[in-house]
Amino acid sequence: MEIGLAGELIIKCLDCGAEYRIHIDSLDEETFAYERNMGDEVEHDFYGECQCEDCGNVMRFTIKAFEYPVGALNYCDEESDGCKILESPESVVNYYDSDFDYYEEEGIRQQVSGACANIERVLRDKEAIYDITPREFEELVAEVFSQQGYNVEITPATRDGGCDIIATKEISGIPYMILIECKKYSARHKVDVQLVRSLLGVQSDRKANKAILVTSSLFTRDARQFAERQEHLISLVDINDLMDMMRNAR
Repeated sequence: MEIGLAGELIIKCLDCGAEYRIHIDSLDEETFAYERNMGDEVEHDFYGECQCEDCGNVMRFTIKAFEYPVGALNYCDEESDGCKILESPESVVNYYDSDFDYYEEEGIRQQVSGACANIERVLRDKEAIYDITPREFEELVAEVFSQQGYNVEITPATRDGGCDIIATKEISGIPYMILIECKKYSARHKVDVQLVRSLLGVQSDRKANKAILVTSSLFTRDARQFAERQEHLISLVDINDLMDMMRNAR
């Protein structure tokens, strides 16, 4: 079983009143455990941020679900900064049959076919990348790395462990692992240094060889300077870099 979200997240900018519909599969997740009388209580935080395209206000939002005792949804909460949550998704418990194969061959084939079609579409029209969903963006990025010889695994939409794609391959007989985080943002919403720092923490915790942050937009100057100081540990791929990678993978 796992705790997930269902429904829609709609927010309103507190500065100008613009409203935005947020894809729930674009939210990141962190979990925290607290010891209580009946065992652990697990807090699931589904969080994200976006920049208002009208006034530039940065809006942050978190949907919280509390599991207590483990396996039972206890209650839910929400937090916001710079915005008002007009409609929040429902926290749900998903139960799975352990024998179910989530990545059946036909499903993978359809996923790859869709990603290849989106790559060709974006190469014809760069702006088309803003029309695909965050999950389709992850699949597109995964296919680009697959065409570079990596074995790729797209993590579940929730409980992704801080990365969206795990890419592995052997180099001269030595295993090499890259953690890839994807941020499908609008062209005007730059990725800030906070997300780069967070990914570096995931890279260190998972002991991966490298972490890569890929976005459909650009990075702030602080984000690039921070990444440069990490040398080989983390790389940033903006929309222009991604376009070059797609062209070279053809």
